Amino acid sequence: MTCNDEVVMVLETKRNPAIWKNFDLCLMSDSHEMARCKGYGKFMKASANSTLKKHTEKHCPLAKEKKSEKGEGSRTGSSKD
Repeated sequence: MTCNDEVVMVLETKRNPAIWKNFDLCLMSDSHEMARCKGYGKFMKASANSTLKKHTEKHCPLAKEKKSEKGEGSRTGSSKD
């Protein structure tokens, strides 16, 4: 979704922190709220948590970077005797 409006203010939110830690809730110049990805800069509907989660898991470079830093997806401690 593209947005021609300007960000007026970044709002605080207490919505699902697991999802929203990767997004800013932005009040736009036409008075509606949009979610802006912190790593990608893409604007999406703020009401669509499942869409935001999918974006984070599949497309967001910031989330992928954090995931690789934590070593998620790699198996450690598993050895055969």
